[in-house]
Amino acid sequence: MESQKRYQSHLLVAAASVIAGLSFLFGIAVYVAFFASYGNLAHAVSPQLKLMSANSTLLHTWYFVIYIVFGVALVAFQVGIKPYLYKGVVASIAMIFGYFWAALTIVTGMLANVSTHVILELMDEQRDVAISLWYTMQLLIDSIGGGNELVGSIWLVGLGLSLRSIHAIDRWLKAVALVFGGVGLLTAIPMLTELGGIFGFGSMAWFLVMGRYQFELYQKEKVNV
Repeated sequence: MESQKRYQSHLLVAAASVIAGLSFLFGIAVYVAFFASYGNLAHAVSPQLKLMSANSTLLHTWYFVIYIVFGVALVAFQVGIKPYLYKGVVASIAMIFGYFWAALTIVTGMLANVSTHVILELMDEQRDVAISLWYTMQLLIDSIGGGNELVGSIWLVGLGLSLRSIHAIDRWLKAVALVFGGVGLLTAIPMLTELGGIFGFGSMAWFLVMGRYQFELYQKEKVNV
């Protein structure tokens, strides 16, 4: 029975990690290819509204994947990884921040998609209102959805300190979590927010490697069930 619970947890963590990692990959790829010039409050708004209108379906999909899909995957990851953390205050803090991060990303995704739809509806008849809402939307997305990576980085550092170390790959995962979590903490400093890209790439790699590792553990445990 205990062995069955372990292999189910490994499978849950593996699936959630891969989905989270692919969400990061999809987000980065689409951003670079289509939206690198979008969402910048310092740039002219008209070209950005045109970009939004011309790529509305892709924009909705992008927001859905990078925020909502990722948030749901993070909740599943939290449920599955809990048995593999050392018990203590740090692990408890990490779990709290993990659920908090998931909630923030899901809320951001819903806000972004609903706001985008409303702005597109208003663009022809009430352009001034649409522009005002666009600025408000971008400010909210940046504020709660990744303008800085403080919540996610606290979670990643806490996880790095709490993960049990059994194999060499465990120690590698701990070290990488601490390094990129530390980089994420620096994004709380206004002039260092650009480090968020490094945090994103590091988190993507961390999730994908964790997913591969947990799937291998799942296959080993399944043999014993």
